[in-house]
Amino acid sequence: MTAVASQLAAIDRTRDEHVAALNANDADAWGRCFTADGVQMPPNDAANIGIESIRAWSTGMLSAFRAEFSLEVEEVELTGDNWAFERGGYTIALTPAAGGAPIRDSGKYVTIYERQTDGSWLMARDIWNSNQQLPGHGR
Repeated sequence: MTAVASQLAAIDRTRDEHVAALNANDADAWGRCFTADGVQMPPNDAANIGIESIRAWSTGMLSAFRAEFSLEVEEVELTGDNWAFERGGYTIALTPAAGGAPIRDSGKYVTIYERQTDGSWLMARDIWNSNQQLPGHGR
């Protein structure tokens, strides 16, 4: 395996862990996908800066909902020795923990990964937003 293929495989592992964490409703596992100074930028909310803020937001979200989540990767690029970016789409169904119909959404995301000293890659920045139109804002 080439060095580039090895690095891309390590990014794939982190992405797989991210998806698995959401689908298992495991906020701690989701948090472990981020660097200590990571930034998570959810839609319609303030940025979560640092691992503790990311864990707190993720715990709240996953306490309120049961997630069914998937990603469709459209692009992954290594941008130097220690950085990579990824772009793609997501689908998610959030079923309220209190019961009720799932909230379904699809959208797009950008994730920036940072290579760690052990050769693993973690999410340094993660932003996503919906493809759903706001009421009264059709195209």
